[in-house]
Amino acid sequence: MYSYKVNAFKLNKSDYKIIVGYLVFATIWLIFKFYVQKYKLVEYFIDIPVFWLKVLLLLYVSKVLLINFLVKKKKYVILIILTLSSFWLIGFLTFLSGELSRDGFINWKELMPFGQLFIMNFHSSLGDLSFPLALISAKKYYEYQLRTTTFSNIQKELELRLLRSQFNPHFLYNSLNTIDALIDYSPKEKVKEYIINLASLYQNLIKTNEDDIVTLEDEMVLAKNYIYLIETRFENDYTFHVAEKGPIKGVYLPSGVLLSALENVVKHNEPQNNVSIVTTIAIDHKTVTITNTISNPKVVNESLGTGLQSLKKRYELLSDKMIEINSSAMHFILVLPLLKVVN
Repeated sequence: MYSYKVNAFKLNKSDYKIIVGYLVFATIWLIFKFYVQKYKLVEYFIDIPVFWLKVLLLLYVSKVLLINFLVKKKKYVILIILTLSSFWLIGFLTFLSGELSRDGFINWKELMPFGQLFIMNFHSSLGDLSFPLALISAKKYYEYQLRTTTFSNIQKELELRLLRSQFNPHFLYNSLNTIDALIDYSPKEKVKEYIINLASLYQNLIKTNEDDIVTLEDEMVLAKNYIYLIETRFENDYTFHVAEKGPIKGVYLPSGVLLSALENVVKHNEPQNNVSIVTTIAIDHKTVTITNTISNPKVVNESLGTGLQSLKKRYELLSDKMIEINSSAMHFILVLPLLKVVN
């Protein structure tokens, strides 16, 4: 953080372009001013270069003072004293240069009182510094905002990839064990159908691996593959119903959230007394509502909380919508808002 603060005061190539642009514009203004006020030719060749030197010196001194007494040492009183002193001194030297270029000498007796001279010279330095400093500060602020936005986007992308990777890795292992059992006790067609659905599931997972959002149609294909695998593996322990009350085209979900929600149902509920866990997926115009019966919940509350937090985080990173969770003694309800892509 300390290094970042110091680097914020360093000037880059574009900063120097701003300074040069300001000096060019200010020089044109001074030439016009000198012409109107009928300055002597010698004043053009002395006062304008002195003005350039003054601006550059003020910028350099400001940078040195800010880095050493604001960022490094945090000596605020010393910073104020040195700033006032250096700004006055630079302004005073510039004032003397103007007197010499105009009259050829300095009449010390006719100089204004020190208090007035101090205020005038400090005000002169502050005015000459304010324009280039304001331009550079505005540019630095814009660059900071751009870096912050870029960093935020990169961080979101990394978080999304991490969250998408949380589909239970044991699922593949269990599926392979199911295939092994089917080979021993089921017809060849049943085994082939199970393998086809498993392959389709992982093919779609790989295809959408880099996508932040996917169409509800694609997500439903994944869900139906998953439902087949679960119903085959556990037979009557888990039952799923899909009720489409609205169109499933032109709407989107964060990639894999429906699959994760269904996995949570299986992961955190265990059938009891031959009563299956019944899950209904209801689709309307705005939401996908997943309702499942609760029977002998497995002792994985922490894991359940983590899974739901993952779903919440996905929505937070991709939209301004939030999932809804409702739970009773008999049912668990999860509402997933549908997303729309604005072109």
